[in-house]
Amino acid sequence: MAKIDLKTRDYIVESLDENFSTDLLQAIILRLSIHRGKYWANPNLGSRLYLLGRSKDVPRIRLLAIQYAKEALEDLMPSRVADIQISASQSERSRLDLHIEVTLLTGQKQTIIYFVPVGG
Repeated sequence: MAKIDLKTRDYIVESLDENFSTDLLQAIILRLSIHRGKYWANPNLGSRLYLLGRSKDVPRIRLLAIQYAKEALEDLMPSRVADIQISASQSERSRLDLHIEVTLLTGQKQTIIYFVPVGG
């Protein structure tokens, strides 16, 4: 699992299997945190999760956040990971927690928690 340190705004990896590389974790976090279309080398890299910061904090935003995260991570599927399952929960107001379960090509699974601010 990975959590964010609110002081430094860095992700802290609590537990990663030895077969789950930090390179893959960085690739996932990079794709979720970059605004889609803003990376000069690949305009399809990134997510549209930044759009949710100005949306209302309503239940349908969870589905939109899952859709945006799937769109951002879909290019990892055939080559680096076997499957990615995403669910969303709301632990506090104006914050969505995306639970990203990554299945490696070897069949091992790892869950990453990524938070998205909503309803700014």
